[in-house]
Amino acid sequence: EQVERVTAETFPGARIVRMDVDTTSGKWAHQRILERVERHEVDILLGTQMIAKGLDFPKVTLVGVVNADVGIHLPDFRASERTFQLLSQVAGRAGRSALGGEVYIQTSLPEHYAVRSAVTHDFEAFATREWEERERPRYPPHVRLVNVIVSSPDQRLAAETAAAAARWLRTVVVRWKRANVATDVELVGPAPAPIERLHGRWRWHFFLRADQPRSLGDVTRVLAEDFPLPSGDVRLAIDRDPVALL
Repeated sequence: EQVERVTAETFPGARIVRMDVDTTSGKWAHQRILERVERHEVDILLGTQMIAKGLDFPKVTLVGVVNADVGIHLPDFRASERTFQLLSQVAGRAGRSALGGEVYIQTSLPEHYAVRSAVTHDFEAFATREWEERERPRYPPHVRLVNVIVSSPDQRLAAETAAAAARWLRTVVVRWKRANVATDVELVGPAPAPIERLHGRWRWHFFLRADQPRSLGDVTRVLAEDFPLPSGDVRLAIDRDPVALL
């Protein structure tokens, strides 16, 4: 909304449309906005990530990205990957015809490899650097990962259950390692989830990583079947090969 206000002040004669959760909540609202763009009834389309991909309008010759590096700072091992992907997708909305196009990116990290690789359309350079970044500490694709999330409306119950589950599982892993079973499993955490409260529930998490998927499967199966959850509204969720750790 703030970007919309500034844009309207800067280009008072432009026909501006904003596409986000608020403006597309009604049935077919999303489609109606895009139809207006296609009929050339819109000069400037502002939006969230929902306009970053899948749109093909030949007369779009300029695309701008505001605060492009916000996603890089998220506490998730795929943050740089998502930033590169998003910038590449957004850049692809301009210049899809003989008219050509330009892309402006606002960033406080112009030298970050995700931004530089997106600007130069160099996927190989990005993938090579990202592969190196995930070696230490180890993250996929170098290892397999399981994210364990404990949630409850009671903040204290969520924290205490997550700590108890991690302690319980560490005991299991140590015992198995002594017996040469699942020796490559590593437990990290627990800690408050990056999005600590969601839908009225407090969230804590820890994650497991290992070279062998079977090791992770054995450990998480024991956790799901044998760990005694305390009384009260508390949930334990196991996310195998998580898309995000948020």
